[in-house]
Amino acid sequence: MSVPHAFAAQERPESKALVVAISALQLALVVLVWLLAIVPVALMALGAMVFQAVKPAGVKVPAAVES
Repeated sequence: MSVPHAFAAQERPESKALVVAISALQLALVVLVWLLAIVPVALMALGAMVFQAVKPAGVKVPAAVES
């Protein structure tokens, strides 16, 4: 009885360098997608922090006291 993948095993094996290169490209693509998702959120959070630091900290006009 023949093994179902016996024909595939007879083909030329993949180059290890090619497998490493493709794996590195896939990893780089995943990292790029994560950065594209995280960087705008981080910039918005940083902008909100800067806005809170720059705006006047609770400038309140005291209520007029009638005597």
